[in-house]
Amino acid sequence: MSFAALERWRRSSSVRVAILFLLLFGAAATSLLGFVHDRAIAHFNAQTDEWLAREIVRMKTQTDRAGAIERVARHNRSDVHHLRPFGLFDPSGRWLAGAPRALPVGHPDELPFDLTSVTPRGEVDLRAMTLRLATGDRFLVAQDLQESRAFAAEMVSAIVWGGLTLLVLGLSGSVLLAVSQERRIRQLTQSLHAIMAGRLDARLAPSKRRDELDALACEVNRMLDEVQRLMLEVKAAGDNIAHDMRTPLTRLLARLRQADADNASPVVMAAAIGDAVEEVTGMIAMFNALLRISEMNEGARREGFRMLDLAQVVTDATDFHEVAAIERGVRIRREMPATVAFEGDADLLFEAVGNLVDNAIKYTPAGGEIVIGLAAGPVLTVADNGPGIPPGERDKVCARFHRVEASRSQPGNGLGLALVSAIAQVHRLELRIGDGAPGCVATLAAA
Repeated sequence: MSFAALERWRRSSSVRVAILFLLLFGAAATSLLGFVHDRAIAHFNAQTDEWLAREIVRMKTQTDRAGAIERVARHNRSDVHHLRPFGLFDPSGRWLAGAPRALPVGHPDELPFDLTSVTPRGEVDLRAMTLRLATGDRFLVAQDLQESRAFAAEMVSAIVWGGLTLLVLGLSGSVLLAVSQERRIRQLTQSLHAIMAGRLDARLAPSKRRDELDALACEVNRMLDEVQRLMLEVKAAGDNIAHDMRTPLTRLLARLRQADADNASPVVMAAAIGDAVEEVTGMIAMFNALLRISEMNEGARREGFRMLDLAQVVTDATDFHEVAAIERGVRIRREMPATVAFEGDADLLFEAVGNLVDNAIKYTPAGGEIVIGLAAGPVLTVADNGPGIPPGERDKVCARFHRVEASRSQPGNGLGLALVSAIAQVHRLELRIGDGAPGCVATLAAA
């Protein structure tokens, strides 16, 4: 393994999290096993102390030395493994019977204590209790701690081996997790490098795990789709600007040459200059529309949003275009409630509705009708009975500079619906173009 790979692992958050989890789990497991060990030893001691107390109670019935010696001897004969020795000592501490042969001093009667003493099994650890008999003699009852100590040793060994096993498994799991995550991140990084190199169609491939990395990859892919769409729009916009500007610039050049001709009369020069001004004004209007679309930044524009009456905005926009409709012999009919509350920018909404109404007037024949509908939601519809838009063009007409072939003879620059779509996005609405059968229906509704 290379030093670079080790350095990546050292900086890997998945490795750090796995090791932290391993340490926490190891500490918790060690604490739990230690608690179990202490409770097991305490349980053994409690059982031993209970047996010692019972034997002390039984020995209290002995009222003479001979009977006590006989009982001690009888018990020690039955204790063939010398695990529970009895001992008897005179008031001065001299040995009388049993084992051990030395009476421990400094321990209160009838309370358990630990000692190390010599029995027929050799030097062993005992838990013992003493009693002063009615004769003044001292009785000692004890239990070898070999079994409990052996159990404790086995438990400690199990704890150690269990801890080592957990450590090995945890480290192995951490390594596997780190390798898996590092491989996935390397794949994602390679995909990003390919995208940065110009492959805008490349995407981050999600795995089958559906984890947080896959969620992040899906969000990045959505962002890349939007970036690709915007870049294609920019490219198409550049192509369309070059295409749509060529004709007015050619006409402008022709007008200026007419005015610059040596034999041009003042009337011709004035007409040429007027035409040139008209051409330049149209180009400025087109660039202003482009700038308006570029200004549609949701975060900045939404700061000025306020509650307004959308029905009033629609009424104002249609009233503004009423004269143009009358001049073309087109009737405008409104179907909407008195008020519709909506949060937004009144100026932008006025511009969007105005563009839709202006388009409808432009393509509705004389004697036709435009129906403007508004409902809560909001849902705004502008329907005309003009030639309509072919189904294959309806998704394209909202792109900048895109114009249906049949409408290229009409004045305009193909930015109206693009501006409406941008304003709709700022207000979290969606512009949809449908069939009016006959005509066209433009709908603004919640996305």
